[in-house]
Formats: sequence, structure tokens, C-alpha cells
Amino acid sequence: MVGTASEWAHAALDPNTHLLPAIRSFYPAFTAYFRNANTLTNLATYKAYYADADPFHSAMAFCGVVSFYVWIMEKITGNASQVDGLWTFLPLIYSVHFTVHKYFTYQPAKLSLFRGVEHASIWDKIEPRLALMTTLSVIWSVRLTYNAYRRGMFKPGEEDYRWPLLRKTMSRPVWEIFSIFFIAIAQNILLAITALPNYLLLTTTSVKHVTEPVPHPVNKLILGDYILAALFVLNLTTQFIADQQQWNYQNYKRGKNPQEKPLPNAFVDPETKLPLQRQNVTPYSTPEDAQRGFVTKGLWAWSRHPNFACEQTTWWILYAFVPLTFLPTDFDFTKAHWSNFANYAILAPLAMNALFLPSTRYSEQVSAEKYPKYRDYQKRVGMFLPVDTLLRSVYYKVLAGKEEKRRVEANVWGKSVSRKNKSQ
Repeated sequence: MVGTASEWAHAALDPNTHLLPAIRSFYPAFTAYFRNANTLTNLATYKAYYADADPFHSAMAFCGVVSFYVWIMEKITGNASQVDGLWTFLPLIYSVHFTVHKYFTYQPAKLSLFRGVEHASIWDKIEPRLALMTTLSVIWSVRLTYNAYRRGMFKPGEEDYRWPLLRKTMSRPVWEIFSIFFIAIAQNILLAITALPNYLLLTTTSVKHVTEPVPHPVNKLILGDYILAALFVLNLTTQFIADQQQWNYQNYKRGKNPQEKPLPNAFVDPETKLPLQRQNVTPYSTPEDAQRGFVTKGLWAWSRHPNFACEQTTWWILYAFVPLTFLPTDFDFTKAHWSNFANYAILAPLAMNALFLPSTRYSEQVSAEKYPKYRDYQKRVGMFLPVDTLLRSVYYKVLAGKEEKRRVEANVWGKSVSRKNKSQ
């Protein structure tokens, strides 16, 4: 049953209008097309299914196939990082799917006085707002893929260091259950959920879903679109800087330059293999920083995980295109309905937040066991938000004892810590 106007600002925001019916009808629709082995091997059946079924159906089917592939490959190789290797591509694939679905499934012909019957071009059937969101997803994917590639994530047999550690804490039966339901299924569902904003916006324009006009149609870009795009690029640039600072530090710690080439022998301690001179690129680490074992300068002086903070912000910015579409035409927030801001598409950023928080905590647990000074870093610098770090600064300046402040900050930024060093 579709929610009333008092419950939802627009019918498309109500999950009972499109999303839940699509989920409930998935299995009957799928089995109606793929009844036997012949239909499973018939390309025409897949084309008809893609064209006729709800676009959420094909996304669910693809998610199921990828989940099964991940589980099988993990069983064959013993490598639990199967999803990790696909992480940089899957959100983009779902975004592209919802953007181009209308073009491939509904192309009415139009009459031309001189050319006769003309079919709609790609620009006639791809909505600008969805295209913009997908373009931003492409940029996101390129950055993440590049960073994953240089870290060796795509090397055959490469496995995230956390999986073997986690595997040791579980019995074999528990690990098998975890492998199926979290690694193979849950992670893939989370990645599919990232495209819920795209699906919701598609339902406002697709002939299969249209209910009533929206205040800011997706077929026309407005100032808000450009503002969100600019914020997205700014956030991504910050994330790239954080990645680069981490990359530079890790190579410096290993006695290498950012190009992964060994530093001259005169610059490296022959016994410890640690550098002897200050780093000449951001975050301008010192030999003392290298000995500590983890980066604490640059953006990492304000957030223990600036790259993760930006990654989570990415999904909130993409979600913001939904409120942008449904807010009153005059953008008078006093007239806005709560469902303009809280609807089923908000599951996309919330799901990624829910995934990153325990993952980050586990990573920090490993780091704290490996590096003795990491616990002081946790005390002095916020996990994600710089404002958290500012509040901790007030605590250590006003409430903490001088000796405690000196010890903690020396462990985090070095004995010669200064405001200048922290801002570098």
C-alpha cells in the first residue's frame, strides 16, 4: 500500500511504491523468464528480462551472481579478498546500470520532416542528473582503482592483511558461515545498496515508475547539482592527498622514495633500514616518525583516518542529490518534509558507515597491538572528524596535566612537536 501524502512528501520516496514491490516480485519475475536450461543459455531471454523487468531486478540478479562468484573463488583459492578486488568497480557498475537502463529499454521513434523516422539518441534518454552522478562515480572509481593498484591489491593471490588475522580468531565452521554470509553476501549487498539514490531518481522519470512530477526533475541540472559536484571533487581531492601522504610515509619508513626506489645508502641506517634524514615531500616525516611506525602528520594530524572519512562523505554527497530533487522549488526549508531528507535511499550512506566503523576499529586494534605508541595517537587525534581532534586539543590544553600532554604529544608527533609541524 502506497503511503499517503502526509506520510511521504512524494510517492517515489515511499519504499512501498517501487522498492519493496520490486524486491517482492524479483523471484516470480526471474523464474518466469528463466524456467529451464534453454532459457538460461538464450541471450534473447536476458535481453527481454533486462528490458521488461524492473531495473532493480537485474541489479539484484547481478548481485546474486557476483556473490556466488566471490564465494566459489574464496573456496577455490582460500583468498578472502575476492570482494576487495571488485570493490573499486561494483558501485560504478550499479550506477551505470540505473543511468543507462532507460536508454536501452525505452527508445520511442520520432518523425523528422527530412530524415523520416529517427530513433532517440543516447542524450535523449539519459537523464543529466543521473549522468552527473555516474560521472562522479567514474572519478571515484579511477582514484580508488589507482590507489588499490599501486598497493598491489590486484596482484594474483593478494589478500588484505586483516583476513588472515580474523580467520585465526574463528573456528573453521564459524569462518565458513562468516565467509558465506558476510564476505560473499553482505558485502555485495552493501555495494549494491550504494546505488539506491540512483534507483530512486530513476523511478521519477522511467515510464515504468512515474507517479507525479518532482520539484526539481532529473532531466535538468540546476545550481545545486554543480555545488554538489564541486563538493564531491573537493572531497575526492582531499582523499587523494590523504592517500598520497600515507603512501609517501610508508615508502619513507621502508627507506624508499615515493616512486618505491631505494633511498641512497647514505640516507638509510644499514642496521635498522630506517631513513636518517627528513622526508622532502609531504607529510615531511622525520626519522623519529619512521621509527614510530605510522603516519601522524599532514591530514593525519587531524584525523586518524582522513581517507576513510572522505570515503564515507562520498556516499553522503551522492545521496544529497535525492533531497535536491524533492525539496520545494523555492528551496524554502521551512516547507520541506522530513521524507525529503530521510527516505529509503539514505540506506546507501548509512550502510557504508555501518561497514566502515567496525572495519576501522578492527584495523586500529591490529595497529595498537603492533605499534606501542598508537594508543596515544587514539587519545590525541579523532578517528574521523577534525572537530573531534579540536575538542581533544582543548582537553589536553585545559584539563590534562602538563606531563600527560607532553608525553602523549611527543609519542604522536615527536619530541620536537610544534604547531608548525602539525600543520604540515
